[in-house]
Amino acid sequence: MLPLTTREPVPDDVVEVLLQSHAFARSMLALAERLCAAQADESTSATARRVADFFTRHLEVHFADEEQTLAPRIEGRHRVIDQALAAMRLEHLQLHALISRVAFLCSLVAKDPMRLMTVRFELGGAVEHLRRCIDAHQAREESLLFPAVRRLLDWRDLDEMRAEMSLRRAPGVELSDA
Repeated sequence: MLPLTTREPVPDDVVEVLLQSHAFARSMLALAERLCAAQADESTSATARRVADFFTRHLEVHFADEEQTLAPRIEGRHRVIDQALAAMRLEHLQLHALISRVAFLCSLVAKDPMRLMTVRFELGGAVEHLRRCIDAHQAREESLLFPAVRRLLDWRDLDEMRAEMSLRRAPGVELSDA
C-alpha cells in the first residue's frame, strides 16, 4: 500500500514530473557553476552540500523513474524508441561517473569551504563536462522518450507510473526498497 504522504506529490502528468526533474538538474548545474566562481565562505559550504546532495540522491531517483518505470512500458514499440532507450541506459552509466566526481568534490568543499581554492578548476571542468553530457542526454529524452509516453500509454499505464514514482519519493523509502 502506498503511503498517504510523499515528500513531493507527484502531479497527474508523469511526463511533467520527468521534465521538472530535468529542469531541476539544470538549475543545480547552474548552482554548481556559480560555486566554482564563488568566494570560500560559510555559504560556500552550504551550497556545496546542496549540490552534492542533489547529485547523490535526486538523480538516482530520476534515473530509476526512467529505467524502471518509463522504459519497460514503451520498450519494444518502435525501433527508434528502443535505440533511444539503449542510449539512455548507456548514458546513465556514463553519467554516474561524472556525477560521482562532482559530488565528491562538492562534499570536500562542504566539509571545508577553503578547499574550494584547491579544487575550483577541477570542479569547474567536471561540472562543464557533466553539463554537456546532461544537456545531450536530456535533449534525446525530451524529444523522443517523453513524447512516446504521451502517445503510446493509456491511463492505466500512467496511473501505474505515477504510483511507482510516488513510492520512490515516500518518506523513509530507500531507493533499493522502491
